[in-house]
Amino acid sequence: MDSTGLQTLRRLASIINESLDTMENAYSHAGQAIPTLDAPFDAENPAEAVRQEPAVATAILNVMAASSQMSATVCSPAAAVLNASQAFHISSCLRAASELNVVEILREAGPQGCHVNEIAATSKADPALLARILRLLATHHIFSEVAPNVFANNRISSALDKGKPSSVLFEKPKERLVGTSGLAALVEFFSEDIFKSSAWLTDTILEPKEGVLPYNKAFETDQPLYYYMQRPENAYRLQRFGLGMQGSAAAEAPDTIFTGFDWNALPAGGVLVDVGGGNGFTAMTIAQKYPKLRVVVQDLEHAVEGAKGLWKKSFPSHIESKMVEFQAFDFHDPQPVKNADVFMLRYIAHNWNDVVFPKILQNLRDVAQPTTQLVIIEKILSLATAPGSEVANTPGAHGPQASAPLLPNWGIGQLYYSDLAVHTMLGGGERTLSGFIDVLGKGNWKLVRVHHCTGSQLSHIVAVPA
Repeated sequence: MDSTGLQTLRRLASIINESLDTMENAYSHAGQAIPTLDAPFDAENPAEAVRQEPAVATAILNVMAASSQMSATVCSPAAAVLNASQAFHISSCLRAASELNVVEILREAGPQGCHVNEIAATSKADPALLARILRLLATHHIFSEVAPNVFANNRISSALDKGKPSSVLFEKPKERLVGTSGLAALVEFFSEDIFKSSAWLTDTILEPKEGVLPYNKAFETDQPLYYYMQRPENAYRLQRFGLGMQGSAAAEAPDTIFTGFDWNALPAGGVLVDVGGGNGFTAMTIAQKYPKLRVVVQDLEHAVEGAKGLWKKSFPSHIESKMVEFQAFDFHDPQPVKNADVFMLRYIAHNWNDVVFPKILQNLRDVAQPTTQLVIIEKILSLATAPGSEVANTPGAHGPQASAPLLPNWGIGQLYYSDLAVHTMLGGGERTLSGFIDVLGKGNWKLVRVHHCTGSQLSHIVAVPA
């Protein structure tokens, strides 16, 4: 008779096979082939759209989760922890490859690849060392070693392509990330700023000091990240961070914002206040579909100036009809808008800890009408176990979960990386739904429902005045 361990492994294998059947049927119905790892990524390939189908997206999660759990089950525990303790080498090698423009050199070389001597020539890097760097990445399926010391792009590495000739990237290094998708900028930011900061995580836990975060220790500054980046010597670092954040936002499907809160249910002339909205792109997307809404875009002065330019270019009719207002405003101060139908906070909550964020919420509560709604747009951390009873009666509280023996959260780590990245930078972090209930209560708001956006990790967390 099979042991419990073997039964689990066989069930994991079945999950993989069942999920592959789902994927095969979907791709066959679409008349497309599943992209291979060896071929460069092509965003225009119709096969990529199949990945977004809900059944296929779930099947992909199941394959990733089951294969990872199977590997963890059979791997030597000592080998597993030693591999995990050295995973930082992947980050450092990935940054090196991106900054040396290896992806673009290999794109120009074509599928036959390029010898490491030629790859290293333009940057004058040590070919032997570069080969070791690329081989480590290829071992983790980033790049391919097609012959001894000959490397080529694959599906994963090509996603970092900046879309420019390698000669231009080397000629104008300070502009190499400008005009790109932002993915390379984000990867370089994570693999430098966050990587260096994360090394100080334990030190700041064992010897905590008020206002001292891992980022402060790593970069030897007493300034918060955003102020530190404003220093003249950090101009490139600030540019890279900004481009990376833009790339992250651009990767989100435009229609995602309409798969949660029902913006159309707001009355004609209803006031939507985009608190800390940056250039107001999200509010503009909503108003373009529902022009009956009045919009107030609030942020610091330099951001509001950018918002004016964006709206003037992309949605001038709302400006001309005086249906949008731009306010230079710090959300730590008392809220000036007293007739809001909705206060929207997108990607604000995770920047602030459980002491500061409730104060931001209280400023909104102080001027809220009985009918005012609060919409927090964030990613909700799921647990690696079943959720607690405190969220049981909230409509929409329970998002999609994997079936046993998989971890309920599929064991996919991206959002958990983001959680710690925000902590190391700003002292904030992502929250579980219970965490949101807690901070909402401290700010005198009450959670009433949750919408999990289709095809996205984002959720709309809706609250009303407590």
